Amino acid sequence: MILLAKDGDKMVEEKLLVRLSGAAADVLNELVRRGYFATKSEAIRVGILRLGENFGLFKPAMHYWRELGEEVKRTGRKMTHDEIVEALARLEQET
Repeated sequence: MILLAKDGDKMVEEKLLVRLSGAAADVLNELVRRGYFATKSEAIRVGILRLGENFGLFKPAMHYWRELGEEVKRTGRKMTHDEIVEALARLEQET
């Protein structure tokens, strides 16, 4: 499971040229035209992350925070910063 794609402390960056035609190009243009995304690049980035979620490769950080919040409510326990970091790492490894 990937929480953040990192290479050491640097975020991995991939530049590529994508050629779209037909329905894929139409959908992309319509998503931007309707204002769902500011740019085509933004729409493509979100689409890739959604595919990662669908295939079980990626969970957004919000998912882990929600799980941690449920654990805190269930136990009633207050956590230090270090305990929160440790718990988030554990949740990421469990999924």
